[in-house]
Amino acid sequence: MPTPHLTSYRSAFPLLIACIVLGASFAVARSGPAAQNGPRVSQACLACHAGQDTTLAATGHQLPGGGLDGPAARIACTDCHAGDSRHWEDDPAQYPMTNPAKVGALAAAHVCSACHQNAHQQNMLEKNVHLANDVNCSACHSVHASKHPALLKQAESGLCLGCHRDVEGQFARSYRHPVKDGIVKCSECHLTLDATRRPLASNGTNVCMKCHGEFEGPFPYEHPATVDYSTDEGGCVTCHEPHGSNLPRMLKQPYEAPHFQLCTQCHSVPRHNSNPMHGTRWAGMPCNDCHTDIHGSYTSRLFLSESLRGQGCFNVGCHKF
Repeated sequence: MPTPHLTSYRSAFPLLIACIVLGASFAVARSGPAAQNGPRVSQACLACHAGQDTTLAATGHQLPGGGLDGPAARIACTDCHAGDSRHWEDDPAQYPMTNPAKVGALAAAHVCSACHQNAHQQNMLEKNVHLANDVNCSACHSVHASKHPALLKQAESGLCLGCHRDVEGQFARSYRHPVKDGIVKCSECHLTLDATRRPLASNGTNVCMKCHGEFEGPFPYEHPATVDYSTDEGGCVTCHEPHGSNLPRMLKQPYEAPHFQLCTQCHSVPRHNSNPMHGTRWAGMPCNDCHTDIHGSYTSRLFLSESLRGQGCFNVGCHKF
């Protein structure tokens, strides 16, 4: 009959093995370029692919000293182009090396993340819409010979609009973000998914406040349309077109008398502009003549202007400020 101690050791043994395997996997995943299987070689590569080292000059992938081999190399050709030594020792055609530009998006992201362990790369490995559509890292980045920041294939706006043709026309509208003028870049708004369902928005529409900080608050009295932490994820884009609009202030709906569709798309206030207590005095009056702090107020739950007090609007029996 086995002793209690021996039984406990036997039951713990599988758990111990699992921990060892998991720890080893984590160590490999975090070990940088050495995580790529196979030797780290550049010299043999450049013997056939002459001049490829010059295409990496002045970039983060530069091969110091014309390319070093082994652990001493800061970066090696085989860190990105994985394979085995038979490619250069035997038959290159029979034993091809990996070309990251020709593999699936997830496989390419794993290659790049051996070195590039940042938020962008983590996002590509998890929930990025480019990954979901099998868009490879090399669709946007060119490791060899790029002359643009972040090794992009071309200037950012042209690169993004090359695929997102439906958005390109929005930047031709009368009121727009000056993306095509080179003043605003796509990545200033579209970066990661964070905790929002909106594709590639940087923390919902809070990204707008990087430029439009005067509307950020926090306000004791918030306009629900301006917040995007609700289940509807409204925010700025409830009222504004993010890329461009034919309406002033990049509005989604017209803000003109007598209907003021921008406001009435959410607010249905019967006879608000023709209240019998006022006669016709307020008919056709723009909403923000009274509701001035429409993005949020420090003083009024209805975003009303303090100037209305002098007109008797807040007298007893009338409006509450």
